Amino acid sequence: MEGRIETVFFCGSVIEILPEERLYEWRSITGGGENADMREVRIFFMQAKLSLMAASIFRANFILMLIQSIINTLLHVACMDFIYGSVEEIGGWNREEMLVLICTSMVINQLFRAFVNGNQMRFVEGVADGSFDHMLLRPIGILFQMNTGKVDFSSLMSALCPAIILTVNLGWLDRAISFWSFILYLFLCIMGLAILSAFMVCLYSLAFCFVRVSGLNNIYYILMNISEKPQELFPQRFLSGCFLFAVPAIPIANIPVRVMLGRTGPEGVLIQTVVCVLFLSGAKAAVKMGIKRYTGGGG
Repeated sequence: MEGRIETVFFCGSVIEILPEERLYEWRSITGGGENADMREVRIFFMQAKLSLMAASIFRANFILMLIQSIINTLLHVACMDFIYGSVEEIGGWNREEMLVLICTSMVINQLFRAFVNGNQMRFVEGVADGSFDHMLLRPIGILFQMNTGKVDFSSLMSALCPAIILTVNLGWLDRAISFWSFILYLFLCIMGLAILSAFMVCLYSLAFCFVRVSGLNNIYYILMNISEKPQELFPQRFLSGCFLFAVPAIPIANIPVRVMLGRTGPEGVLIQTVVCVLFLSGAKAAVKMGIKRYTGGGG
């Protein structure tokens, strides 16, 4: 080690070992003077690269997950064909519009599982076994660490089939979708993913109080199931309000699709923005309060 610096990857972070001073210094990947946002972007891409290298060892898993995605998507299409064989519309939505909604929900779900879900579960386990201490020591934002890290490329591959079905059905709609409407739709989908991530952070932050909260995953599955349903199926204001501001199923996929299809105007974009800000702020506050309760070594 004499006369040189060794760089190692430990606990998800890059450490430089300085031989002369015998100090262990946490560093950003590109150096100490880099902007914090750019540092996190570079860390994210490095983590994705490491995840891809790990996933490439089990190549058959890619094929199996792709087959599973194809089967799952085709089952949804077959179910819609069966239902729409008896009715023309459901809540005012025809077959093509319904498939766009369902596939949008499926794509957002797979993106969440690919980039966020596994890392949030790692956080929950870390609070339970005390390894959350490592996250507190790293010079990176806690929320960034809770939502990023390992990338599940199997789930990412699983988003391909519903994305293809979605694209095909957009071409079959009885209305033209403008380029800017589609761009706005993509932007609102990203906000939907952010809302879903923030909502789950709020739930999982209960780990600071109860330690074991893995059962809350059931709420996630219920949430994604509701997100595939048209908003018109919940005409009661109380239910609509709950699925907007308490359990945000409607903003995940409904609002992006409704805006793109012209079923709602600027008010839909405003509601999506308000819900996104509320849940992001709530997630930040929940984690901040939880850290004050955290004592290490298992909460």
